[in-house]
Amino acid sequence: MPDFVGLDIGTSSIKGVQIKNKTLISYHQIASPGVTMVSESPEDLKKLSDALDRFFNEGRFKTRDIVASVPESQVFARVITLPQMGEAEIASSVKNEAQQYVPMPLDQVAFDFEIIGPSELEAGKVDVLLVAVPKALTNKYIQVTRAAGINLLSLETETIAISRSVVGQAKDAVMVASIGASTTDIAVFSGGAIRFTRSIATGGQALERALAQSFNLAPGQAAEYIRTYGLEEKLEGKVMSAIKPVFDIIRDELKRTQAFFSSRSQRPLPRLILVGGTANLPGVLVYLADSLGMEVARGNPWEAISIPGNFPREQLEEIAPSFAVAAGLALKEI
Repeated sequence: MPDFVGLDIGTSSIKGVQIKNKTLISYHQIASPGVTMVSESPEDLKKLSDALDRFFNEGRFKTRDIVASVPESQVFARVITLPQMGEAEIASSVKNEAQQYVPMPLDQVAFDFEIIGPSELEAGKVDVLLVAVPKALTNKYIQVTRAAGINLLSLETETIAISRSVVGQAKDAVMVASIGASTTDIAVFSGGAIRFTRSIATGGQALERALAQSFNLAPGQAAEYIRTYGLEEKLEGKVMSAIKPVFDIIRDELKRTQAFFSSRSQRPLPRLILVGGTANLPGVLVYLADSLGMEVARGNPWEAISIPGNFPREQLEEIAPSFAVAAGLALKEI
């Protein structure tokens, strides 16, 4: 298997992980230049390619070959249920189904599918994951990485990467929420496979804006208060009171997902795993456990990887939830 870096190009940071034989070789993180691949500005894309070049110059990676993530909010992903049939027939059916679910002409997207297995909701049928990415976006990835002197081997959705790093082959149903800077991606897994996905445009930056507006704080100050107090009652509960209405948008979406899966599958959804930078929000585990009536834990992708003794374990534990995507990409077999 070729050496490569799993590269998570996020809204607020760029993170990378390289492993070999499931052993950590290197990891690195820098602040994002404040632009993303969805920008139409050549100047913005130049900033991003410069940041990626700097990222690899600073990081102790042994290669510039990468597998990169595509944000769930920019992907059309859906689990569809089809009658049992051969793979060639499924491929034909998926193309017909894609015309219903992809809100743009099919000649403008690159789409693929993965046969998940027998449907858990409809006997005698099969679940298939349909994924479509706009070609204009994939072309930007190629353009930006090439300008940075990086060799793009493959693209993958963040949810698929996360499933590899924190879900694995767990047979019990589990919900995963990736709370990033600008979005929250929610997925339900069962039997180690994706069964349901959705994405909402609320994340850590929305919490920071809410607190900054409530107390007339600079964005950096708001972020620091949130990292310190979060959803705990400290500081007379002032921080919690300011950010709770926004965070409850995420909580309510989790509730809807929980109810939808339970009603369709006729079985409970007992566990939630949090990943992404906002997963470290103080008080978030207790708050969601009480609100949802389920076990809530932070995802730790390092549990799927052997960590040599020369790496700072305490630091790795602290940043673990935010490295779920990069680590999952690094675990991909190509």
